[in-house]
Amino acid sequence: MNEVIQNLLKGTSWPIVAAMICLMIIGVSALAVCQQTEVTSIDFAGKQWKFALLGLAVFVAMTLVPYHRVGEWSYILYGLTLVLLIAIFATPPIRGARRWFDLGFLLIQPSEIAKFSFVIMLAWYLRYGDHYRRLRGLIWPFLLTLLPMGLIALEPDIGTAMLFLPTLYFMLFVAGAKGRHLLVILAMGLFVVFVPIRMPAPDEFPEQVAKGQFTSWRLGPMTFYNVNEAMKPLDRPETPVAYSRVQWRDGRAHDLQPLALRVMMGKTQTGQYAERARRIAAWLRPNDPRLARTEGYQARQGRLVLGSGGLTGRSDWNDSDNFFSVLPDDHCDFIFCVIGGQWGLLGCAILLLLYGVIFLFGTEIAVWTNDPFGRLLAVGVLSLLFTQIVINVGMTLGLTPVTGMTLPFISYGGSSLVVNCAAMGLLVNVGLHRPIRLGPKPFEHTDVTSPRERIELQK
Repeated sequence: MNEVIQNLLKGTSWPIVAAMICLMIIGVSALAVCQQTEVTSIDFAGKQWKFALLGLAVFVAMTLVPYHRVGEWSYILYGLTLVLLIAIFATPPIRGARRWFDLGFLLIQPSEIAKFSFVIMLAWYLRYGDHYRRLRGLIWPFLLTLLPMGLIALEPDIGTAMLFLPTLYFMLFVAGAKGRHLLVILAMGLFVVFVPIRMPAPDEFPEQVAKGQFTSWRLGPMTFYNVNEAMKPLDRPETPVAYSRVQWRDGRAHDLQPLALRVMMGKTQTGQYAERARRIAAWLRPNDPRLARTEGYQARQGRLVLGSGGLTGRSDWNDSDNFFSVLPDDHCDFIFCVIGGQWGLLGCAILLLLYGVIFLFGTEIAVWTNDPFGRLLAVGVLSLLFTQIVINVGMTLGLTPVTGMTLPFISYGGSSLVVNCAAMGLLVNVGLHRPIRLGPKPFEHTDVTSPRERIELQK
């Protein structure tokens, strides 16, 4: 154990450890703020401290085990997580979704374990060979990605499912896959997602046109209609998203909707898909007062809390009639807003700076290791962390639709915190086993002599 600690202090991995611990301290502090301004019997901060201690133990364990040994078990770990993702559908729903195994004293989220095992498995699969440099060789990596991604999306947990494809693309690019092949697959995926589907328009469409609620323009035999943005928001037609309606020459009207939107608008017993479509509508039309009171309420309140912090944060939150209580689920997905409201722009900047330390020294680890598996493992961990931060912060700023995505090391949740600590343990593990550089790389020359000295040496 002493040798491991000495290696951590000697190498460049110690800033990663320090930044991770600081992030967890900030997370617990933010949860304490949420707890003091809400009427709840759950001790979020106290539980998060226990999760943090468990996460640190897992972190140390992942630095002790050689990461190649972890890679040898990657396929088994990946298979077990698939079994868990399938078994989750046999559990009763919690808050309208099947995402957790309720053990009574603990909730375990298999999707968090799945993203961790996915990175290890993919790095082990891509470590040798050049089959993925051909377009046909990319079939298996994408199938291995879409399998857990699809199961997680069915829970439904779209936020976690969104992490897999960006991570796959980062790892394939570093592994040596050709950029044009990746662009072809991306274009094909976008076409499938956004291919227009024609659906019958609502019965009240002619009446809405007569009231001037739509603007129109003609293209050949078709007339396209868009929502009249010039009207007052309350006078506009209530549509799930901003899409176009088309009327054929025979007078029949249809909605042109992307395939992905059509799937999301399909109603289930819990109504989850219809609600998700309205969340996108709230993102596209943040100033619509009807959506601001329903699906857009959380995003709107989050921006208000975030912006109220100013430069250094609010000092009067204790006397502001439970200011943070206006934000639902502030201890989970919208914890970044609490940090901005409590400690202002300065607190947000410090938070992002700590993430930047992890990325800086993590990238240094990935660049200097000459082991293919170690490099891919480091890139996978960093890309997974980067995607989570971008989605969560973008969601709170209104840049992306609201979806369930925790902020790493900050949001409340044992599964997320422990898995992120395990991922950091693997990253540091790769850094501890980097080759010692005794001199410059081949064809890399250092010349410390002055021009006059070089002339003297040539003589």
